[in-house]
Amino acid sequence: MGLDADQVQRLLAMVADTRDEEIDCGHCLAGMAEFVEVSLLGTELTEALARIEEHLTTCPECSEEYALLRELLREGANS
Repeated sequence: MGLDADQVQRLLAMVADTRDEEIDCGHCLAGMAEFVEVSLLGTELTEALARIEEHLTTCPECSEEYALLRELLREGANS
């Protein structure tokens, strides 16, 4: 299973974008409900919630969970 040039470039870009204070999926999911509520309200993110936002830009699994939860909460608010 080798990587093509595009995959290598994307991987290198992701590594270059990492930070010491990044969170893992567990921490992201633990704060997801609060993050969704704050993002739906449009209020300013705390530092912890900003880390969740950053994590979502690089993690497809957490991004999918975020999209599902956001849609559920949005539908619930419109009911």
